[in-house]
Amino acid sequence: MSLHASSLSARDQSSQAPAGVFAPRRLARATGVALGASLAAVLTTRALAISGTSDTSRFSPLEPGSVISLTVLGVLLAAATCVWLQRHSDRPVAMFRSVALAALGLSLVPDLVVWLARPFPQARAATVLPLMVMHVLVAGVCLVVLPWLGRADAGV
Repeated sequence: MSLHASSLSARDQSSQAPAGVFAPRRLARATGVALGASLAAVLTTRALAISGTSDTSRFSPLEPGSVISLTVLGVLLAAATCVWLQRHSDRPVAMFRSVALAALGLSLVPDLVVWLARPFPQARAATVLPLMVMHVLVAGVCLVVLPWLGRADAGV
């Protein structure tokens, strides 16, 4: 029996996905996992941030609704980016990693502006650094989970 690609049946060839692409069903599951892990990470970070001082809990960007809604939005945008890149890139998984890292850098800019401009009386290191940590955690989860579980050639 020959192992040449031309000797494979059409069924065998169609079941083999190219490396480095996303599979819609796997990506949907990966998004759920990324969302759960991200929410656990940011809510834990929030709890640690507000446990130290009382005025930290009054910092509106650290309110539960804000933390939860923006985490959900961030993960869904990451998944949507995967879908878009799947359609428009020859190497969607590799491109996703680059785009996600760039997005992480950009996401830290508003936190730095809040810290430096102090539009809130509670804007200081104890309140802004946890926000920045949350951005890094969500990006890290998405950078690992979406390509790992969402790839067509993932073995899980």
